Amino acid sequence: MAISLNPTVKDVKTVTDIYEKIDSLNQRAWDLEVTDPQEGMRVTKEAFLLSTSADLRQKYYQKGIADSLFNQAHFNLKRGDYQLALSQALETLSIYTDLKDRHRQAQTLRHLGGIYLSINEFNKGMSTLIKALDIARNLDDPIPMGETLLNIGMAYLMAGDSIQAMIEFKKSLQIFQSRDDIRLLTYAYCNLAAAYKAQGEYELFYQYLERASRYADQIGYDYIRNDILRQKGQYELMLGNLDTAYKLFQESMQLSQRHGFQADEVASAIWLSEVDYRHGKLQDTIDRLLDALVRSRKNHYDEGCLRAHQKLSLVYEEMSNFKQAYDHLKVFYELEKRINLEKNDLKFKTLETVYRTQALQSEARIIQTKNEQLEKEISERKWVEEALRQSEDKYRRMANLDPLTALNNRRYFYELALGEMRRVKRYHRPMSILMVDLDQFKNVNDRFGHLAGDQVLQWVAQRLQDFLREVDILGRFGGEEFILLLPETPAEQSHHVAQRLCQQFADARFEVRGELVTVTISIGVAAYEDDISLDELIDRADSAMYVAKDAGRNQACLWGTCLPIEQKTA
Repeated sequence: MAISLNPTVKDVKTVTDIYEKIDSLNQRAWDLEVTDPQEGMRVTKEAFLLSTSADLRQKYYQKGIADSLFNQAHFNLKRGDYQLALSQALETLSIYTDLKDRHRQAQTLRHLGGIYLSINEFNKGMSTLIKALDIARNLDDPIPMGETLLNIGMAYLMAGDSIQAMIEFKKSLQIFQSRDDIRLLTYAYCNLAAAYKAQGEYELFYQYLERASRYADQIGYDYIRNDILRQKGQYELMLGNLDTAYKLFQESMQLSQRHGFQADEVASAIWLSEVDYRHGKLQDTIDRLLDALVRSRKNHYDEGCLRAHQKLSLVYEEMSNFKQAYDHLKVFYELEKRINLEKNDLKFKTLETVYRTQALQSEARIIQTKNEQLEKEISERKWVEEALRQSEDKYRRMANLDPLTALNNRRYFYELALGEMRRVKRYHRPMSILMVDLDQFKNVNDRFGHLAGDQVLQWVAQRLQDFLREVDILGRFGGEEFILLLPETPAEQSHHVAQRLCQQFADARFEVRGELVTVTISIGVAAYEDDISLDELIDRADSAMYVAKDAGRNQACLWGTCLPIEQKTA
């Protein structure tokens, strides 16, 4: 039987009965979160109306109001209405604080942190999640801690630290497994898949994604299924299976429209535009991106705006509409600068240190929890073994990084590249190598000193990381030379990427001791050919890079289109 949208208490004899009805409505709304979020929103709004109804004949039911606002904030976050979700979550937190409900305070802080991450306010997001963790680790129920660790993992993943993200996801997974919570396990597996994809470990990526997919299908969780479809689509796109990718993105789009997930609808549209672009349908690409841009602006969806402007700039450039290309590129750079400043703010690093200290305390709390089931699942022995394994992973990772730039060092780049080379040979896929060298870098060292030179190298490394895709492999080759491996990228496309990279550096400025300095680069490009070794491919890219330098620097040269010359120093 349908519940009235204008609830009264004519059929309810006591205030206690009214409270019970409100609690029942809010619980029902939360139960609908998985299968029918729109109906869940309608039901929880009904609970809010009843909680503030004059029929109560006394002060409003604060717990009922807070529970309803919590549900509404959750539903609005999924829909992509971030500003409304933020205001509702803040009001919810105020009420739960007044009620001294620590369990719900932890849940609301965790939820609030997730909202901040969605609007690219990483400092506020991490700070809020640390507060949530501090409360959660003192609760008897471990689930709020697991949910908070899941969001902290997302913060790291969004900031580009997939290694640390994976550590947090696995901590949360351990908690959810102990409680056999399928809904939260679905989240954890889906997020772990995304972390493995970011590292280029596609076999593990697909294994975790399939686990998430099975659970999502089992409980009918379309919100997670939506993300799974897009991740699968991106994987198929990387493999060059355009038609399969299109079907997956289209299915994701339809799910988003059915449930009103506005941000997900924008994300699906942008991925569909990528398929249109690869099919050569440039006008269809533009139409879809412009529509996505309008939706992103309406909902203050910065990530959608960023990606739409970037892609529109590339498409307009290809169509020789340079004014439109410049206009979109300018907006893209402004947005990118603001978001990256937020990601790289020193406060974020400080909070990271605070969090690591509290996380160790939290893990100790997990072991000492009163919950017998969790105590059984997470024993002291398992905790020590996991800590040792993580330490080994940490030092192994450090051994693979260049200490100055934190990029892959030369040895580890070779290891990763050889693995990609095997895949390329087996499946006959395109691949290219870019050799990047800073122009006249010696002048920087001579003029400002080697410390300033190191800062320039770190700045260059960061810009290269920001420019590349998740699947690309970047390393420091030595001195001021960097090397890039672009999977699924043929010669002409790689040359185009290199030209854009040169332009990006030429347009940028780096401040050294109060003085703005232009740092340009020269790039050599070489594409994989059958039966060529990795060393031969790198040598070709290196030769092409020296041709670019000889031709005047600040440009890219594709091997085979220019005559090789005797190598010389910059």
